[in-house]
Formats: sequence, structure tokens, C-alpha cells
Amino acid sequence: MTVSFRIRLFFVAALIVGVVLALVFGLGWRSVMKVELDRLNDRLCMEARRIATQPFDAVELSRLEADVALKLRLGASGQVLVRFEEIGFTSRAGGTVLQSAGWRNAPRIDDLTWAAARFEAEPVSGEGRPRPAPRERREEERGSAVEPPEPRAPPERQPGGTCSLASFIHLDHDWRAARFDAQTGRAVVAADLASVKADLQSAVQRALTLVIPLALLLTAAGAWLLASLSLRPVNRLRNAMKGVTKNALDKRLPSAGEDREFKELIADYNTMLARLEASFNQASRFSADAAHEIKTPLTILQGRIEQAISRSDHRAIQDDLTAMLDEVGRLTTITRKLLWLSQADAGKLALQRAPVPLTELLDELMLDAQMLVTNQRLMGDIARGLKVQGDVMLLRQLFNNLLNNAVRYSPPNGWVAVRAVMLPGGVEVKFSNATNEISAEVRARFFERFFRADASHNSQVEGSGLGLSLAREIARAHDGDLTLEAGPLIEVTLRLWLPT
Repeated sequence: MTVSFRIRLFFVAALIVGVVLALVFGLGWRSVMKVELDRLNDRLCMEARRIATQPFDAVELSRLEADVALKLRLGASGQVLVRFEEIGFTSRAGGTVLQSAGWRNAPRIDDLTWAAARFEAEPVSGEGRPRPAPRERREEERGSAVEPPEPRAPPERQPGGTCSLASFIHLDHDWRAARFDAQTGRAVVAADLASVKADLQSAVQRALTLVIPLALLLTAAGAWLLASLSLRPVNRLRNAMKGVTKNALDKRLPSAGEDREFKELIADYNTMLARLEASFNQASRFSADAAHEIKTPLTILQGRIEQAISRSDHRAIQDDLTAMLDEVGRLTTITRKLLWLSQADAGKLALQRAPVPLTELLDELMLDAQMLVTNQRLMGDIARGLKVQGDVMLLRQLFNNLLNNAVRYSPPNGWVAVRAVMLPGGVEVKFSNATNEISAEVRARFFERFFRADASHNSQVEGSGLGLSLAREIARAHDGDLTLEAGPLIEVTLRLWLPT
């Protein structure tokens, strides 16, 4: 199955645009993920700083984890790990004051690779902790009714500190941790990146639900527009080629306003057309000149043979001269047909148009054909009052060729039928006859010049193989056509169409 070049170009353009969009989405996802991780790093540092500068009681650890999870925009407190070590806490000798249960299986803090974060700590208030935000704003930021634990009164401490970041794997998940080192102690807050990625993927999927169909629609429209614009010069060239006939070989395609590549293509096409026109004109002139030059000697030869037959008293010589005269007549007929064909090829077949009564012309030819048939049946179904505008001499030649061809190739006890009817816009004449089986390959070459079906035809049936070609050219000169209709292999039907 052949695929349209426009469709192929459309799919190639759509594929290229699709690959570009996929790359854009991929790079965009990485950029968005990086921005989201940077924001998460800042929030982790903020929470670590809050815990380091405002230590809480261990009994409030669960509320603290829930509050940190909300501020980090995580789904549950189990996705957060909190740890605090207070410097100078004598009862624990610097031990852990607060620690989430998940830290028991997590890597040791000192074993992680920490990198300084781009985080600037804000100074705390005179009481040693940041000014709390109004209650309404805190609730809006948290997005739930979870109350943060009240910080216990810390010992006197100095503001400031540094934040460091590290990554580790815990429970087969990627985690991101922030450590804030202050003068009062060290706080570590870790978040499960799986939740962050899941939330971001969900948001992106919701956005792509609208974006992808729109992108596909725009991609298809853009690819189709690109294919149409690319094929526009080709379509102009194709339409111009359709208008090129043997009577219009002098037409040339203009190249003004075309792209450079198509200018080169049009120039090559015009050059090819010029060579074709020169060759065709040369062949047409040769056929016409040869037929014209042969016509005169044949006429003289025919006259001399006729004189020789009338002067000779010898029967055998007269028979030989009569056979020669028949061959000269055959050559004369071939020459006349070649002259007409060459004129038709050059578009110079002169027509003396006048009203032609087809009914009377076909009736006359049927009477003449009745004298040619021996044991064949000749049937006619010709409508009355058929008329066309045309050259009566050429149309007579056309009908005579078709009728003689049907009678000539009809086998013994065969039949020949002629049917003529008036149809909207013109007259249809069908010439049908029974015949020996003719293959599809032979039928495809019916209108080739000098083609005859097989050697038996050449030996048994007279003819030159030009009758059907000439008949079709005469029909086309009258703006009609002659075609071979499909049918049984033992039957031939030629359909002639002539406009009124």
C-alpha cells in the first residue's frame, strides 16, 4: 500500500515536534524538581533553625513532627525525622534531647557528608527566639488545625548559626536533611523526598491533563500546515504537468517567487519539456513528410499498374499486376492513415465541422457491411435523429474502421452488433463482436500503432494495425473518446463517445 507523501511528511514533522516536546518536558521536569528541592532545602533549614533556637520538651515531639511536616508540605509526620542535641546539657552530657523514633535505624549524623547551605539566619528577638507570627497567619500557613508545641523557656543564648545539607538513603527512600548549628545546640530535620516527588508529579500530571491534548492538537495542526506549505510548490508543478499535452508542449512553468530549490527543479523541468517538444515536433514532421513524399510515387505507381493491366492480354501477367495493385492500394491506405495520425499528433488535424446526421451515416455503413459478411449475423440498434457537430469525412472513416474491424475479426458463425443511443451531453455508439479468446495483455495494447494480436491474425486477416489508433485520434479530435470496455474474453466492445 502506497502512502501519501503529505501523510508521510505530516508524521515525520509530528514525530520531530513530539521528540522536541518530550525533551522540553524532560528538561523542564528536571528544572522544576531542582527549584522544588532548593525550596525544600530552605524550608528544612528554617525548621532546623527553629528547633535549634527554640528547643521543645520531649513529650511534645509528636506535635512537633506534625507541625514540621505541615510546614514542609509533606503528607504525614512519618515522612519527617527530627533530632536535637543541646550544648552544655549537663544531665545528658551533650546527649540527645529530642529524637524521632525513625532515627534509630537511620545513619549517624556525623557519618553523613554535609555541605554548607546558602541560608542566612535571621536574628532572634531579645527573648532569644523569633517573634511569633499572628495566630491567624500561622494557621493559614499550616493549612490545618494542628497546634505547634509551645517552646519551653530556653537558657540564655546568642542568635545566629549555620545550616548544612546532606542526603542519605533510609528505608529504600531518598532523604534530604538540614543541620543547623547554633550556640545553644544542634538540630537536624530530614524529609522523605518520595513524598515531595509524588506531590510534584501529581501537580504536573494535573497540568498535563490539559496541556498534553492541547499540545497534541497544536502539534498535529502545525505538522499538517508544514506539510501543506512544503507541498504547495510541488502541487503547482503537478498541476502544470497535468496541463501539458501533445498540443501544449510549448508551455513553460514560471519560477518567479519560488524558493531556490524549486527554481532549480522548474528550470530542469522546462529544459526537459523543451527537449521533448523538439523531439516530438521532429518526429511529427518526419511522419508527415514521409507520408506526403510516399503518397505521390504510390499514386503514380497505381496509375502505371492500372495501365499495364489494361494493355496486357496475358492472363497470368494481369493476375500478377492485379495483386501488385492491391498491395499498392494497401500502402496508399497506410500512408493516408499515417498522414492523419501525424497531423493528429501535432494537433493539426483539420476538422471541417458541420452538422452530421449519425443515424443516416450509420445506416449507410451497416448496408455496406451487410455485403461484407458471409456467415456472420449483423445486428443494429440505432436510435433515430442522432446528430453531432463534426467532420463528416473523418467520422465516416472512424465508423468504417470500427465496423470493418468488427466484421474482420468476428469468427465464422459469429455476430456483430452496433448500438447507438442519445445520452445527456452526447451520443454513445457501441461496436461489439464475437471473437476468439483475447487475453488481458493483448487487450491492454489494443490501441498501439502497428500492433496486431498474433501471427495468425497477420496471416489470416488483412490490416495494418493503425485502424483503432486512427479511430481514437479522430474521436479525441472531436472532443470525444474511444475506449475498450471490460467484458468476456470471447467478446470485444468498443465504446465511442461524441459530444453533441
